[in-house]
Amino acid sequence: MAPSETSVQTTNTHKTDTSHSVGVKVTTKAESTGIADNLELNPYYFITVPGILKLVQLLFAIICMGCGSPVVTTYTNFFMFVVAIYFIITLVFCVIYFFTIKRLLPKIPWLLIELCATGVGTVLYFIVSVAQLGATNRRDYHYALTHHGYYSSYIAAGCFGIFNFAAYGAGTFFLFMEWKQSRTPATSTAVAPPTATSNNH
Repeated sequence: MAPSETSVQTTNTHKTDTSHSVGVKVTTKAESTGIADNLELNPYYFITVPGILKLVQLLFAIICMGCGSPVVTTYTNFFMFVVAIYFIITLVFCVIYFFTIKRLLPKIPWLLIELCATGVGTVLYFIVSVAQLGATNRRDYHYALTHHGYYSSYIAAGCFGIFNFAAYGAGTFFLFMEWKQSRTPATSTAVAPPTATSNNH
């Protein structure tokens, strides 16, 4: 009797380095999607420090938008605009890392783009959060917002904006250190001095 043949279905796994910060190396598995050879699902990115920071940024942004609604003042409108824009930007970067889209377009300077976007977000979050807290406590706004029941929620929105400012600041620090480290090999390569040759006449 011929031995029965058993088919074994295997999934291609590749080792990927999901670390996005200096001095932190995390080796994880990413499952192939079958869409493209370089496109993989990488949910393990979100257990690294940069991935956790992105999830925290999204969470704080949701709380800011919840506390800042409805918008009844001009400065809160500006605050909500910045929060919404950077919620979308951070969500896009999460999708990029989850699907490893960076591998499909390696010529794009993803690290520099993310560094600049996160740095600008840090500054904007600080400006709008301080403006949100300061303007809400102004005498004319304070009485009106207290009367309509928006004062406490607007203050909470500004506080969580400050928390997100710190989260984006931490993200900017890790991105800058990684960008700096990525440039080190190119700038530290020593050029060998030309060998001295003696001309005998």
